[in-house]
Amino acid sequence: MLTIFMAACVPDSKNPLTAFDRDAMDASVYGTWFWRDKEETGYLHFGQEKESGLLKLIMIELNSSGKIGITQMQGHTSQLGDNRYLNLKFVPPEDGISEYIFMKYKISEKGLGLAFMDPSLIEKAVTDSVLAGRVEKEGYLSSVHLSDTPKKLRQFVRENEQALFSEMKFLPRMVLPRSN
Repeated sequence: MLTIFMAACVPDSKNPLTAFDRDAMDASVYGTWFWRDKEETGYLHFGQEKESGLLKLIMIELNSSGKIGITQMQGHTSQLGDNRYLNLKFVPPEDGISEYIFMKYKISEKGLGLAFMDPSLIEKAVTDSVLAGRVEKEGYLSSVHLSDTPKKLRQFVRENEQALFSEMKFLPRMVLPRSN
């Protein structure tokens, strides 16, 4: 999952969609979610940091050859209308990403749905001067770094929500047996 995320060159932003204290933290995301496929098994652990009050995400991946990867992020949740979003930063910064990344999420009977932002739409918005930012090209890959205000980011997300977050993948919640 992280490989897909990093390969997609997900846009990052200097600013979050909303301030940390604008909305109450959405505790429905707290818990452990997982995936398993031929190549890897992974777990997403969400909770609230005791000291800062920020949302903490710890992702643990175990690939088929026995190699383990651990990724940590922190941030907060945002709500725009009926839609919910994660504003997350890598801790420590990873692969040159030190700013916020956005994901849409949904909790349903299927589990935790996550949708990554379509980088091509964000790149077009920056090159067309709809959003402030810069595009860096390296061969066939490009990375987009947003610098617009939270207000403009929210407006853009509201107006383009379906196209920006078109593909949602669901992860089931891990439910452990009760101990005696």
